[in-house]
Amino acid sequence: MDSLWPEARRVLKQTLTAEQFQQWIEPLTVTTLQSGHLVLQAPSRFHYYWIEEHYLALIQSSCRTIDSGVQLLLQKPDGQAKSAKTHRPFIGNVPLATTFQTMQTFENYVLAPFNRFAFAAAKDVCQDINAAFNPLFIEGPPGLGKTHLLHAIGNDWQANNDGSVAYLSCRNLLVFGPSIPPSPYEALWQTLGDLKVLLVDDVHQVPSEGNFQQHFREIFNWCYDVGTRMVFTATRLPHQIPDLSLGLRSRLGWGLIARIQEPDIDGCYQVIETFLGASKMPAPKEICRYLAEHGPLNFHEIKDFVEKLQEIVEKEGSLPSLKERALAIHGNTTPRPERLSMQAIKKQVCATYGVSLEALPGATKSRPLVIARQVGMYLSRKLTGSTYAAIGGSFGGRDHSTVIYACRKVRAEIRRNRVFAERIVEIEKKLLEDYKE
Repeated sequence: MDSLWPEARRVLKQTLTAEQFQQWIEPLTVTTLQSGHLVLQAPSRFHYYWIEEHYLALIQSSCRTIDSGVQLLLQKPDGQAKSAKTHRPFIGNVPLATTFQTMQTFENYVLAPFNRFAFAAAKDVCQDINAAFNPLFIEGPPGLGKTHLLHAIGNDWQANNDGSVAYLSCRNLLVFGPSIPPSPYEALWQTLGDLKVLLVDDVHQVPSEGNFQQHFREIFNWCYDVGTRMVFTATRLPHQIPDLSLGLRSRLGWGLIARIQEPDIDGCYQVIETFLGASKMPAPKEICRYLAEHGPLNFHEIKDFVEKLQEIVEKEGSLPSLKERALAIHGNTTPRPERLSMQAIKKQVCATYGVSLEALPGATKSRPLVIARQVGMYLSRKLTGSTYAAIGGSFGGRDHSTVIYACRKVRAEIRRNRVFAERIVEIEKKLLEDYKE
C-alpha cells in the first residue's frame, strides 16, 4: 500500500507532459494512505479546483491500475479561502479598478435605437446573475458609450449585489504586461477567487507579443469555470481582431455579442437633443436636425460640441446662429475646400478604380462599381459636408439610408484593410491638392 502513490506518479509521469506533471502532480502531498483510502492534499484552493476539473479522473484511473479497490479523495488546504480574500485585486502589477465613474450609470446613458440592445444586455448582467450568456461582448465604433456601459454595470452591481466587480483596460496590459509572472495560476486564485463580475475594456488592443494572450486565456478560463460574469468591449468583432489568437476569438464569442451601430441621422438627432436638453439650452428641432446632418457622430464629440456651444450662450446671452456657427465650433479633421464638388470626387474615384463615370449612378452591381460608388459616397460626405439625402440624389437618386450604409461599410473596411485605407488616403490627398484654393 505504501508504494501506491509512487507507482501512480510513475504512471502519470508517462501519461502527462513534463510541464503538466511538474506543475500539477508534483505539488500534491499524501495525508492519508490506509484502509484502501488515498487522500491527497492540494497546496492551494486554486490548485484543488484545477486538479478536480482537469486531472482528478486521470489520477483515479492511474491509482486503480495499481490497486483496483482504492478510493481516492482530494483535500482542500486549510485556511486558504480566508487568506485569498485578503489580497488586493491585481494581475501581476496591473491594478484592477474597483471604483467606477459615478456619472456613468444606466440612468445617465443616452438611449437610442442604435444602442438599445447593448444597453439591455448590459443591464441583464446585473439583474440576472444566472443569465444564459457568458461572456457579453459589446462591439461598436469609438465614442458611442461602450466604456460608459462597463462603468454602469460596475456601479449597479456594487449598489445592488453581493461580491466584487472589477474593471481592467487592455491598455494596462500594454503598459504593465512585462511584469506579469510566467506562471500566474496562484495569483489568479488570489486575484479572482472573490470576483463576481470582470469588466475588460478595449480588447482590440490586447498585445500579441510575449505571453500576454496566454494569461488572458487563463483568466478567461478561470472566470468561465467558476461562473464569474465577464463583459468585454472592442471596436471590432472577435474574428476581426487581427492579432487575437484563434482560442481567444472563439472564447470571446461563446456568449452574447451586442453591437452598437454607428447612428444614422435620426439617432444623432436623438442624442444631440438629449445633450442639449441636459444642458438646459433651448433645442429647436431645426438646430438639432442641422447638427445631426453636419455635426459629430459620437458621444464624446457631441458632448464637447454642446459644452463649447454653452460657452458661447453664456458669453453672448443668447443662442447663436448655428448654421454658420456649428461647424466652426465643431471643426473638421479634414479641410473642406469650397471648390471641391461631388462631381470632382466621382471623377477621381472612377479614375482610381478604373470604372466609368457614367456607370457610377446606375444599377450595375459589379464589385468594382459597388466599391467605387460606396467610396464616392463616403468621400462626398466627408469632404463636402453634403447631407445624406443630397449625396443619394447625386448618385442616381438613391435613398439616404443607402448612403449611410455605404459610409459605414467604407469606415469598417478602412479599419480592417490597411491597403484599402491607404488607397482612400491617396484619393483624398489628390482631391485636396487639386482643389486647394
